[in-house]
Amino acid sequence: MENSVRTHASRARHQTILQAALKLFLEKGFGATTLDQILDLSKASVGSFYHHFQSKVEVAAALYLETLETYQTAFLNELQRHRDARSGIEGTVRHHLRWTVRNPEKATYLTHCREPEVTEASEARAQGLNRAFFTRTGAWLLEQVQCGKIRRLPQPLYYALWMGPSDEFTRLWLLGPEPRDIRQFAKAENLLATTAWENMKARPPRAVD
Repeated sequence: MENSVRTHASRARHQTILQAALKLFLEKGFGATTLDQILDLSKASVGSFYHHFQSKVEVAAALYLETLETYQTAFLNELQRHRDARSGIEGTVRHHLRWTVRNPEKATYLTHCREPEVTEASEARAQGLNRAFFTRTGAWLLEQVQCGKIRRLPQPLYYALWMGPSDEFTRLWLLGPEPRDIRQFAKAENLLATTAWENMKARPPRAVD
């Protein structure tokens, strides 16, 4: 019981430090944020901080990786809910947009905050997460291609046609002035979901003269 309480407290402290770092990185930028500011906002002691992280760079890398993994897990969970090709393509686009609206700070960090030293510290793990993510999405797509529901294309084109438009829309929305207008999402959701499906759906065979 005592070990369980300690583990819970340790995880809570870990998350508190990450949340404080996220707020500061977005407000001040990674370079301008100091370790003292993270300690002050998170109310973590120096010893507690170094129990979880070795440096500010490690905090930033952990924040990026945890956010990436959370996003990818939620995306895959949504995708696996759908056996139908159209509902899967459209449902994941809608999920992406709604996740961004619910998590604008995390989405901003994931999209825009990639300092070179943070990229270097997180690259190996990020590549592993991305490989696993694209393996699972690729398997779902292949099944739909084999069923004749989704067009057969070179692998790199799929994600660009599927999520590219909504990725760009959310990227620009996140860069806009605050308070951000979430009404834009209501107007864009149906169009972006439909566009993704039109990009991906199988075409009927051409008639032979």
